[in-house]
Amino acid sequence: MSDDTTHEQDAQKIFAPPMHPPPVLNSDQVVRLAATGSLPVNLTSALISSINELLALDRNFFAEPTESKHSQYPAAEGTELGYYHVAQEKEYLTFRHQNDSSSSQSLSTAAARFWFLAASFLNRILCDLSNALNVPIDAWNPLLDGCLSMPNSRSETTPTLLRLFNYFPGAGSAERHTDTGLLTLCIGTASGLQVWEPSTPPQNGNWIDVGTQSTVLVGKTLHWLSAGRLRAGLHRVVPNDEGRQSIVFALRPSLRQPIIDLRPFGEPRVVDMEAVWREIRGSLFNVNATSKIREAQKERLKARGQVFNGEAESHHAPSSCGEDTAHDDEQGIGKIG
Repeated sequence: MSDDTTHEQDAQKIFAPPMHPPPVLNSDQVVRLAATGSLPVNLTSALISSINELLALDRNFFAEPTESKHSQYPAAEGTELGYYHVAQEKEYLTFRHQNDSSSSQSLSTAAARFWFLAASFLNRILCDLSNALNVPIDAWNPLLDGCLSMPNSRSETTPTLLRLFNYFPGAGSAERHTDTGLLTLCIGTASGLQVWEPSTPPQNGNWIDVGTQSTVLVGKTLHWLSAGRLRAGLHRVVPNDEGRQSIVFALRPSLRQPIIDLRPFGEPRVVDMEAVWREIRGSLFNVNATSKIREAQKERLKARGQVFNGEAESHHAPSSCGEDTAHDDEQGIGKIG
């Protein structure tokens, strides 16, 4: 073997690509996210550029006549897809796959671009959390199958979604809730989004308005997977006199691989992820539905003996891991390692 070949092989060993992406969060941020369920984050320049493009396009979309908005993005799957209007509160558009309508192609393309960047950003945060949870980075792979880029068609969708909100001046709101999925990235143009900062005991915490600060929230599925070490981020939206636009990207578990091995997460068993997901969603009411639907869902939960108390209890069964009984749809990490 020649000296040149040996030097090349040595260089490949020395300069081999990293096993995982560079960290987004430092150790203090990981601890804060685990303890509170929410974290202000600084975004990449590519994400900021994508956000500005998307906000400009969705501002134009929401200015169109209601009939046009419905025709371009017909509502489907309850509130989980398309354009939806909640009287005297808000209107919003939900993407779960690309839209083929030529009249909305620019918005759909911008949404797909943002989806990819936001999903990559949240995936990097999951890698950061792996170190704190002592979970192999590749343990997330089956949970993210098909989630990291916007699916091309409805038949390829996963529960992951991108939602564009237009909250009406002086009225737009969302009741306190925790999200159902893994991580959520929230971006807003004005005050209104508030996160719960727990103290000791947790009931003595405070609501903090994040203003226009981009924020990451822990969802109930990640709370459950982490054996309660990551608190699900309790939050709400309160009215803003000027109104408010927001972008919400909810990274949820993929159901393409329904049977998930929990051994990488510290539990020697496998679970039916579809059943877990149904139970998590079924234990909550939908804060983005109309008030009539929300109240009916609350009555159903009361009849089942579930209480809207805002406290997490257990990670062992989805039905008892609730930190709240509302969805958009505590034990912490004390040290790293």
